[in-house]
Parts: sequence; structure tokens; C-alpha cells
Amino acid sequence: MDIQDIRGFNYQPGYAYAGADIWRRFDPDAFRRELGWGKRHFPRMNGVRIWLAWEVFGQGSDQQREQFLDNVETVLAIADGYGLAVMPVLFNRWHAGAPDWGGVYLDHLLPGAGWAGFGFRNRCKEYVTAVMERFGQDERVFAWDLCNEPFSYGREPDPRWELAGHEEAWLEALYADCKEHAPQAPVSVGLFNGAAHLKRYEHLSDILNFHYYWQGNAETKESFLRELDECVALRERTGKPLISTEACWGSLDDTRRVEIIEFHLGELNRRRIGWLVYALQHSCIADLHWPRYGRVTNPGTLHCVEPDGALREGHGVINRFLEGATE
Repeated sequence: MDIQDIRGFNYQPGYAYAGADIWRRFDPDAFRRELGWGKRHFPRMNGVRIWLAWEVFGQGSDQQREQFLDNVETVLAIADGYGLAVMPVLFNRWHAGAPDWGGVYLDHLLPGAGWAGFGFRNRCKEYVTAVMERFGQDERVFAWDLCNEPFSYGREPDPRWELAGHEEAWLEALYADCKEHAPQAPVSVGLFNGAAHLKRYEHLSDILNFHYYWQGNAETKESFLRELDECVALRERTGKPLISTEACWGSLDDTRRVEIIEFHLGELNRRRIGWLVYALQHSCIADLHWPRYGRVTNPGTLHCVEPDGALREGHGVINRFLEGATE
């Protein structure tokens, strides 16, 4: 499948509060039910981004590791049954949410920052090797996302730490680990800072995989469009396919959210950029629930399907853009 023809969603199961929770309390019936709701509401969706949790494998016994891989196989089979190609996310570096999703922390990456860094590189290699040996040739995978939103510092870190250099070296090692197994699907990194990160870290990705949210402010529309055009220019220069693997900022106001969706997806379609809306299902995961289910922060909620399987008000508009509309 052409990466630029992928149109679908990120999926976090409704029962989970964090990444490890997804896989330690793995519920295949929830995956089957909620992806089924998604396919019913959005029949033309053809792709889904599924987040794995390295720590479940890295901290597990041999038996638990094998069970984790078996659970990933179950998810791929469920998705395939609905005609959905999958982008698995191997690691996560986004920690802005409430509750925190989990994943990789600065203690893992910055030498001397804490005990977590000891043996971390070896555990990463074991994990990547196991996943690639099991699924590297799996045709149900349309692309791999090595890491969600690395270089997410919130503020400029102390230059003496050389933090970005350590993180880049870690990602370069992960990329090399994957490529040792010659996976059939392209390998990439889900970069959050649009064209700036795509240009700086293009060597880490076989495809251009970016997140750049328009947050609904009229005064930022032009800068958002310029950003998309810069990403397209990089696609033309490199010849690499371009996909926005997170799109459509949230709101607690349904009408406002629909306005954001219409503008964002229309502009992506206009430029033939593949996309995955964040996110399909109402979930206890950060930024995907109504206030009565937990703390809500700046993005409001980005879910499209309600806890009972009903379509969130107005969100059927996404079907126009799944069919290729540009406005």
C-alpha cells in the first residue's frame, strides 16, 4: 500500500491508563470490539497505529516475553480482519499527558542520570531483535515507528547535558538494529516538530513521519500551511513518502473539534499526505477522555468514538476526508 494513501487512526484501547497497562492487562475482546466500532463508523479507514510497550517485554520473564509477542500477533490478526494495515510503535518519549503513558525517560538516555540507564541499550536490542524476528517480514505491517516523539523536552535542556546527541545516538542504534533484520516495511521515527525535525533527523527514517497539530487558532493557520508545504518540499527533495501519523488537535467542544478536523484533514488531502487521526477510541489514556473519566489538560479530548461505541457528535465528517475530500 502506498504510504501516502494511508488514512486512518491511532488506537489506544479504552480500558488502559498507560502503555504497559495495555499489554499487562491485554484484552483482545476490547481490541476486537473497539476496532470494529471504528470500522463501522469509518468504513474507508485502512490504517491504524498501535503502540507497543517495550518495558513489558524488557522486564518480563521468558514466558512473559513470549506472551507479549503472541499478544501483538493477536492484534495484527484482529486489525487484518478489519482490512487495516498496522504501524506498530516500538518506543515512546511523549510524557506530557495525564496520566503519563510510560516508555523511555531521560534517566534511560542521559549517562549518569539514574539507575535506569544501566543495561538499557542491551534490553532495547533484545526487544527490537525479538520483534523483528517475529514480525519483520509480516505483510500486515505497513511501516514501523521506532519511537513516538523523541526530543520532547518541553524547554531547552542544559547544553552541557548534550541530551539531543545522546537521544539521536540511541535512535541511530535502534534504526541499525531494525535494519539488521531487513524488515519488509519501512522504518521511521514519529517526529513531533514538523519540518524542522524531519530535516534534522531524516537519516533515521525511510519515510517522512511527522506530527504537527493546528490547535484551532485562526492567527496560526498560515504558519501551519507553510509548515505543511515545507514537509511536502522535503518529500519532493528526498523522494520519501510523507505521512502525518498524528493529526487533529482536541477540544471538549464537539463543534470546535469538528472545525479543527475539517481544516487539518482537508489540507493534508490537498497535499496528498497520508494521515492517522489521533485517536479513534475514548480511553483512560491521556487526552482521550471526558473530564469525568480523569484529569483533562490543554488538548481537551481527541477521541472520535464514545465509550459505548457511539460516534462522537459531528465526527462522521471524517468520512468525507477518508474519501479524499479537500474541504
